[in-house]
Amino acid sequence: MDREPLYPVQAFEGLLDFLWDSLPHAMAILTDSDLNIIRSNAQFQKETGFTEQQLKGSAFSRFIEPSVIAKPFPTRNNPSQLQVVKVRKADGGLIEADMAISEINMQSAGILHVAVMYNTGPIRNHHLLQQFALTFLKDETLGVILLQPDFGVSDISPLACRILEVNKQDVVGRSMDSLFNRRPFEHRLLKQMVIEEIPVRNHPLRWTQEDEICELLMDANLLRDEEERLLGAYVIFKDVSNLRSLEEQVQRSDRLSMIGQIAAGTAHEIRNPLTAIKGFLQMFKSRLKEKGLDKEHGYTEIMLTEINRINDLVSEFLLLSKPKDIVYDLIELGSVLRDIMPIVGNEALLHGITVRYDPEVRLPKVIADRELLKQVFLNICKNGIEAMEEGGTLTVGGRIEREFGFGRWVHIDIHDTGPGIPQSIVEKIFDPFVTTKQNGTGLGLSVCQRIIHDMGGGIRVSTKGTGTTFTVSIPCSVDEKQTLHSEGR
Repeated sequence: MDREPLYPVQAFEGLLDFLWDSLPHAMAILTDSDLNIIRSNAQFQKETGFTEQQLKGSAFSRFIEPSVIAKPFPTRNNPSQLQVVKVRKADGGLIEADMAISEINMQSAGILHVAVMYNTGPIRNHHLLQQFALTFLKDETLGVILLQPDFGVSDISPLACRILEVNKQDVVGRSMDSLFNRRPFEHRLLKQMVIEEIPVRNHPLRWTQEDEICELLMDANLLRDEEERLLGAYVIFKDVSNLRSLEEQVQRSDRLSMIGQIAAGTAHEIRNPLTAIKGFLQMFKSRLKEKGLDKEHGYTEIMLTEINRINDLVSEFLLLSKPKDIVYDLIELGSVLRDIMPIVGNEALLHGITVRYDPEVRLPKVIADRELLKQVFLNICKNGIEAMEEGGTLTVGGRIEREFGFGRWVHIDIHDTGPGIPQSIVEKIFDPFVTTKQNGTGLGLSVCQRIIHDMGGGIRVSTKGTGTTFTVSIPCSVDEKQTLHSEGR
């Protein structure tokens, strides 16, 4: 009497299935001719994110880069021939693995292949172009947005996040529509690029963030693979605020230089007749007083006052050209501020203004002209005091810009709590004859900027509607940079 098998065929097949899915390596069985997937184990499905149904019958090259598998295939006698491949996942990402493909003769079933992947994980060695792309995404001077074919955000750089005022984790996966809802024209431009496939090149864009204005250039284009299939698109912002600011400074400097040349050429011709007129008026004034003509005597005083005003104006014009008798020396900014603070304090007292200044703050040394620096700080402080018609606080402070290397600057911030500068003229406030004062000449800040510019520094202004801050920036001297660096400041 025949005995029944101890292990039924169904049980044996179930054991093989269990062992197949329990293997620690990702494996797939492929056909011989076209390398289509016949079966994959659980680890392969876990690594790629695809299901058994999605993988079965698909070409193996769909999931592997490079798509052409090196031959001859590794065999049992030569197992060391592993090929480094990139495996495409269901979410569009890539992982890297060492892969071997072995031939197996199944006799009746013919020749099959078993693909085994070892050491799967994140991509270990980026291709040069991939590394280049990653560097772009990390560049602090570039705003980069990568888009999926459906216009969803795939990745975004730190600068783009700052410009758009968003967090990366909040926008990845969202539609680009939500990012540009504040800029309808640029939104239409990007949509047009996608529909008509026309790239955007050097589109100027101004983005306002609180009191800061960013000048940008925007580029955008579609991304396609070798077979012209749409992969997505990119948007790049280049922050050119510093470049625009430099252009404006150069233009302003040219205008100041032109005015200075005109002033220098005409000052002598103006002052000669003024000197004669002033001399005769002083004589008339004395004679009129002797004869008791008080009314006429008062007229001569008014005329002499106006002549002195013209002389002062000519002097300011001359300062727009290269100031004369400049004495550059190594000076400590703190001592310059301490020298002028009594003058500033007395002026503030007359207007009911409170002055805040900490004389104990140590400021580094700079190469500058002491008297001209005093003129700059006094002018800006006086402007701030006069801007606060109903009282307020004038704050004067210094700080050091900390950055890597020896490229360090010292900044003097002068802040008032006045009404602020109208946005219509804030960008022109350093231009000659631009002023917010009823009786101002509009030359004081132009002269200040010229003085600081000649010292290798700059002046900038920021206003928030209630208060204005002027920042005077001067590079530290070489010796001072080394001292600060050694102190870790």
